[in-house]
Amino acid sequence: MDHEDDRASDTERDEFVRLPGLLRRWEIEQVVAPGVDFHLEEAGTASDGTPLFAVYRREHSKVNSKKEQ
Repeated sequence: MDHEDDRASDTERDEFVRLPGLLRRWEIEQVVAPGVDFHLEEAGTASDGTPLFAVYRREHSKVNSKKEQ
């Protein structure tokens, strides 16, 4: 393993990370949390025609949170 720098930079922390799987519209409320930004993308339809969404999240870094206050 390469352990050059295990600490993530502020830029890396601010990147969106995709949640595993695809969600139906009514399932999205189960992953929403305060203090987190979300990005949603249409990702096709289920076999029954229900629209599916890919969900990406990014937590606010401490640096950004202090600037906003």
